[in-house]
Amino acid sequence: MLEKLRSHKEANHRVRIYSKVSENKIQLRNGYILGFSDKLLLLNETDDFRLAGYAIIRIDQIKKVRFNKGDKYFDKMMRWEKAIEKVGIKYQVDLDDWHSVFKSLKTLGLSVITECEAEDIDTFTIGPITKAGKKYVYITDFDIEGFFDDSPTSIDYQSITRVAFDTEYINIFSKYTRHHKTGK
Repeated sequence: MLEKLRSHKEANHRVRIYSKVSENKIQLRNGYILGFSDKLLLLNETDDFRLAGYAIIRIDQIKKVRFNKGDKYFDKMMRWEKAIEKVGIKYQVDLDDWHSVFKSLKTLGLSVITECEAEDIDTFTIGPITKAGKKYVYITDFDIEGFFDDSPTSIDYQSITRVAFDTEYINIFSKYTRHHKTGK
């Protein structure tokens, strides 16, 4: 698998990745491979014909990396539209393990979306990283109205299937977060 990932990274192909996040659930991810370790993969995700930020996923959950005739043609269109010129990342993110990822992203001051996509968990947490511990990350989640929770949410690294950052959704929503007013 690592050799296949390396080959697509070096060729700068837009690939489709099939991740088995639990016994009965496969998640599809599209994008350009920017880097990987033995445990984690960094993608510059795509949504139709635009780059859509970054995601880190687990290597052990990848079941298939597709680059078929349709993907090749899509890749050509991305090149014709000059979207390929924008592929890349301006940050250094340590992909050794989740702890190092969250330490890197916290140092950069980036808010994240952390997902646990398995059917029995299925959580979505968005906000700034408060702490990157040895077994858990702590994120101050905010709700659909932009209100921060009163205390950080702890997320077990083992349950994480995807971490997104520097997406339009995260960046715009994060500009308009707020705290609940406290009584006098």
